[in-house]
Order: sequence, then C-alpha cells, then structure tokens
Amino acid sequence: MQKIKRILVAVLTFVLLATFVPAATAAKLQNNWSTTQKIVYVGLTPKDQPNFWTEEQLDTTTETSQASMLSYAKGTVTDAIAFWKQSSRGKMKFGASKFFIGAAGTAVKHCNSNADRKIAMKIAGLKSIPIGTHLVTVNIYDSCGYAGLGRQGGDSLSLVSFGTTTLIHELGHNFNFYHSSSLFCEKSDYTKFNSTNCSVEEYGDFRDLMGRDDWCPGATLSATQRATIFSTPQAKDLKVGVDSTVDESRLTTDNLVYQFNYKGIWYFFEYYIPGEERCMFITNYLYKPQIQVRMAGPTWAKDKGNAIGPMLIERRDSDLPVSVVNLDPDALASEWTLTGFLEGEKFQLPGAPYVLTVKSTGASSAVFTLTKSS
Repeated sequence: MQKIKRILVAVLTFVLLATFVPAATAAKLQNNWSTTQKIVYVGLTPKDQPNFWTEEQLDTTTETSQASMLSYAKGTVTDAIAFWKQSSRGKMKFGASKFFIGAAGTAVKHCNSNADRKIAMKIAGLKSIPIGTHLVTVNIYDSCGYAGLGRQGGDSLSLVSFGTTTLIHELGHNFNFYHSSSLFCEKSDYTKFNSTNCSVEEYGDFRDLMGRDDWCPGATLSATQRATIFSTPQAKDLKVGVDSTVDESRLTTDNLVYQFNYKGIWYFFEYYIPGEERCMFITNYLYKPQIQVRMAGPTWAKDKGNAIGPMLIERRDSDLPVSVVNLDPDALASEWTLTGFLEGEKFQLPGAPYVLTVKSTGASSAVFTLTKSS
C-alpha cells in the first residue's frame, strides 16, 4: 500500500486546498447519524490510460508488481471509514461501499464537477442520491486546481488527488464540518483584537484533517471539532472563577472540552499533550502539554474565508515579553510557534474581559480557571 501511495502522490497530490461549497448551495443534509452511511465510489477513466484503474503498478526500485489503483482506492475508503468511526466514537455507522469504473474517455480534461457528477451517477446507476449515501467521483484530469471539492452537508464530492487525507477531509464537509482554522494577531498581541491586526488561516489548525494535518492510523480531530458536530464529547459550560479539570483531548471520557460564550463569541478549551504518533512533523511547533483555546466568531473573523471553522489561537514565543520556552538566559532564541498555553501562563481572552490561567498540566488532565479581568 505504501509503495503504490508513493507512486500516486508523485503524480497527483496537490497542497490540500480543498474547495468548499457553502450550505446554501449544498444538497439535503446527509449527516443524520441514525442513518447508515454508504460510500459509492466512481473512478472516471482517461482515454489515453484505459487500464488506469486495473493495471498493476510497477515498483521501479524492486521491479515487482504492486496492487492496482482500484485496490489502492478501496484501501483509502477503508481508512476513511475507520477514521470517521473513531472520530465519532462509534456514532457513525457505515454500510458496504460500492465501487464502479467508468469506460475510457470518461475522465475529461475540464473544470466541471457537476458534469463529472452526472456521469458518475449514470455509471453507478443512480437517478438520485439517497440520504446517507455519499457519491465520490474521481477525475484525475480535472483542471480546476483543487485536490478535492466538498459540499457542507452534501451528498457528493469530487476528487483529483484520491489519497486518504483528501477523502477524509472532503467527507468531513459532507458531515457538516467547516475547516479547522487558526488565528494570529500581529506580534501575538491579542489585546488589539480586530480585522486589521489579526489574520485567520482557514486551514491553519495543525492537529486534524479538517485543517492541515495528514492521515495516519492515530489521526483524529480536535475535541472542539468533534463536540460541535458529533457532540462526542459534549462540551461543558465553563463557570467563571471556578477551577476546571479537563482530560487530555484524545481520551474517551466525557470531560474533554469546555465552552464559554461572551457576546456571541464562543471560546473552547481543551487539553493537548503532543505525542510521537503525530502525523505531520513540524519542527517549530512547541511540543509540550498545553491548554488549547479555539474560537468561533466574531463575524469579521469568520468572513476572512469561505469555510472558517473553529480557530486555534497561535502565538510566537519570540513576540512575548518573557519566553515560555527558552528559560535559560544563555540559550539561543528560536521561532517557536505556540499552539496553546503552558502551566503557569495567564492569557487575556481576545474580545472578552476574562483571563485564562493554566494552573497545572498532568499526565492525563489539566486544571485551569477563567476569571474576570480586574
């Protein structure tokens, strides 16, 4: 599987800038969790590569035959289903997937996902797409420039790059997820919280596949993303002035994320301990136990992208008056990106008169409190 993946990635993979169609233009919602989800996968075939899906690939390094592209595609579907079952803590149920291959010439060099969708429905024998069914259409000659095209709450998606990461990401839109985003204010100064001083990176959250992470067997979503869609975990309301204990976000307890609302802006708090099992290795991210804060709102922040989701607050250690990383005064400064708040830190919430204090970070849980600014 890994050898054929390398061959495929070399030819097809784009930076994951998946185009997104808002809910207003999407089909009827497919994420009724009481409905068994089904994937109907249609591979369109290039005219000049009639055996694209069925021909065994040759590993040039060993001169041995590997599985076909169709076998690889089936593997990505298996991986994607496993991911969403795990991320929903078993709330999502999946039936047997179906696979169809179009005749040579069905993969056309154009930018027309609607035309590809109609062809795929015909190939699969679908006059309409039932609730709970997700039509996956692959056209490696699609010229729109995206890796994949998803529709929030939709019933279909289009892929150019058909690796596991892209499939999981686009299915996420069908399941009503927005992107996992990040927020950064100039010079890490969140007291100047406005559209001029602050920027939003739509795919900026490094932790999960609705952001910019890659797939691996241990991949997941942030607890905040899971809480907002699956309610697994159920977000707990935060009480001001009271110590709150939160468990590490990848555990299976019901104490994984807290929420707080101030004038229409939502703040989410979860505990994250980076581990060696991470899927994407980024050297400038500080890998220490941390309380992560994500925001939903205000309007000006959500308007900075087509599908802005929960925004992870990021800072640069070099911007801070006192480094939280280089405690040795003789140590060389580093451009560390801080994706959370360490034990002992205090932080004024952007857009709200409240201060976060991280009191302790342990092996499986952390304690923090939110107090009114003086």
